[in-house]
Amino acid sequence: MAAEDNFELKTVDDLPVVNAGKFILDCMREHDPQTVALVDGETDKRYTYQQLIELVEQAAAGLQKYGVKKDDVICVLAPNHIDYMVAFYASALLYSVLQPLNPLYTKDDIKRATEECKTKYLITIPPLLPKVKEALGEDNEIKVITFGEADGYTSFSSLLDPSNVCYTTPEGDPKTCVAALMSSSGTTGFPKSVQISHYNMVANTLQQWAAKVTAVGDVFVVFVPLFHAFGLYIITLAVHSVGGNIVLMSKFQPDLYLELIQKHKPRFLHVVPPIMVMLAKYPKVSEYDLSSVEFIACGAAPLSKEIERAVTARLNVSRVFQGYGMTEVGVTHACSKEDARYKSVGKILPLVEMKIMNVDTHEECKANEEGELWVKGPQVCLGYINKPEQNAEMFTEDGWTKTGDIAYEDEDGYLYIVDRLKELIKYKAMQVAPATLEDILLKHEAVADVGVVGMPDEEAGELPRAYVVKKAGKDITEEELINFVAEQVAPHMKLRGGVEFVTEIQRTVSGKILRRTLREKAREMAASKTSEPMTQ
Repeated sequence: MAAEDNFELKTVDDLPVVNAGKFILDCMREHDPQTVALVDGETDKRYTYQQLIELVEQAAAGLQKYGVKKDDVICVLAPNHIDYMVAFYASALLYSVLQPLNPLYTKDDIKRATEECKTKYLITIPPLLPKVKEALGEDNEIKVITFGEADGYTSFSSLLDPSNVCYTTPEGDPKTCVAALMSSSGTTGFPKSVQISHYNMVANTLQQWAAKVTAVGDVFVVFVPLFHAFGLYIITLAVHSVGGNIVLMSKFQPDLYLELIQKHKPRFLHVVPPIMVMLAKYPKVSEYDLSSVEFIACGAAPLSKEIERAVTARLNVSRVFQGYGMTEVGVTHACSKEDARYKSVGKILPLVEMKIMNVDTHEECKANEEGELWVKGPQVCLGYINKPEQNAEMFTEDGWTKTGDIAYEDEDGYLYIVDRLKELIKYKAMQVAPATLEDILLKHEAVADVGVVGMPDEEAGELPRAYVVKKAGKDITEEELINFVAEQVAPHMKLRGGVEFVTEIQRTVSGKILRRTLREKAREMAASKTSEPMTQ
């Protein structure tokens, strides 16, 4: 099927029930085979649609020959890589399950995630092999494949045989077969694996078609990690299904990002607030020709009006707009290129249902009344793997997902996200569970009690900040505690917001931390700090 200008979704019967790999290959075959589909931003290596199709089918054949079967879990622990998408599309064709993990995960994180999901294969890059080996242990039966060459390991490229594109897609129900297990940390501090079906992915892609989120032939410079749902399939399937070009960055680098925009001339940027700050304040922005950019979509965290105005003026873009989504429910809201309202994440996408529920009375809210956002639709995930209690808490029996976000809808149908019930801290769009940092800090012999919250930060969104009660007779410095945590966590979880020593952590009668009071202290601290100049 091809994305047409008049494409509409009126009922779920308009959605095909199809394997996601077959869906994307069928779409890609509709495009000019010589059009560029994928570019490595660092090396300029590129795949046309014809080449990408051939590589995906070779990979499917090679993985199947290597032993990959239906429902086998293939972990990818790597930064963005041009063959990441090849592996994903091939995995989908085989009805195996991709498990993308943050390459900055600690060995303990990797061990826990692979054990929980019963991972059978792991694709990584050579520099990460020591950590992978330590995480998996000597007796682990997980087969390791590498993007690139490494002695003693099977390379992904060695599985690609141009003479062999013979693979068999097993029988499977796209509505119940899991295409990807995406990590989503909860307030308990333990990562949950979100089960995204083939049907979920295809539905969310077509919902974006119907909402005209992506135009045919658009170019996207993508730095969003492919271990995020937004990077792995929300952007990539939407772009490749309509014949666009993805220019992939392994990580965000300001100068390279600006250079790639100048070179590839995208009309549309997908960014997060820290990138908006960079575009507003980084001195070298003016050295690049960014005149191709017409629209900017900013998501993952609130954006200040000052930064939005600075970027629109500096880049002379016609509009900055936002959208809403989360791993469990996909993209549910988006502003159109023609109509955006400040602070609104836009209107609901086709086939998505929504209601806003009063947190105290559990009654449905009226227009402009704040409550918890609940959503339903064909793009909603199958739930968490091996987490029955969390599933019961998050998903209702009649199909609603409780997002944990406090929101309201205005009389014209525009949604506004106000706050969130959940306690997650968002550092540069990456989730940090306060409970995880609190558990680590409580292991220190000088810490009697602790509460961790996010401190507002213009560039990062939020910085993890700890409020610590010392044990009687014990002494410890802020620097020592920051270092103590840094040695045990991934980089995005460091206490970049600092440590403040207090005499008490206020709690409810049931023992829960009153984070509201800590957040107020953190906001006061953030307000007292002066912004540092942007550096490369």
